Amino acid sequence: MPADLRSTLSSFYARTATAALTLSLCLGCTKESITADMSRADAAKWGEKVIDCSVPGIGIETPRFMIKSDVTADGKRDVIVSLECMTGNSSSFSHVTVLDGASPADKPKILGTLVRMPKTQDYRQALKTGAKARKIKVKGNMITVVADQWRYMDSTACPSRKYVQIFTVEEGKISAQKASHLDVENCW
Repeated sequence: MPADLRSTLSSFYARTATAALTLSLCLGCTKESITADMSRADAAKWGEKVIDCSVPGIGIETPRFMIKSDVTADGKRDVIVSLECMTGNSSSFSHVTVLDGASPADKPKILGTLVRMPKTQDYRQALKTGAKARKIKVKGNMITVVADQWRYMDSTACPSRKYVQIFTVEEGKISAQKASHLDVENCW
């Protein structure tokens, strides 16, 4: 291949690669970006503003669940995200939130919180109010959460209560049915 042709092709490929890299870096960074386009990493960064993981000291875990589904029936996929504080063992609690998919990605609108991270950092108090989401299912405007709860005498690795709760979304508002609880004799 002649040297001038090699130089021309080399220059062309370099410009094309630079343009492709610039395009790929900017696809998700427009001002019009919406919450439905949120990545798992974006959800974790957002979660750092919403829940306090300072006592475990390790920070937010990448979302355990991140489901995108149009629960508001507005044509945009909403985001159901389950965040947890990393503790180094299996005793972390979940914070499950539904975000409006049509809201701006830099300021997601919270439609509701399905499972709330305990406000207290006292472990015994947290056991009374915290839960760990194990499964989240969405069908239309219904969201079902299956979670573990600890009771006062449970070891950190062995929650002895399970619960299922169904939420419905109507006109942008979330309503909860009463949770069904199941006490488990032996968690193993």
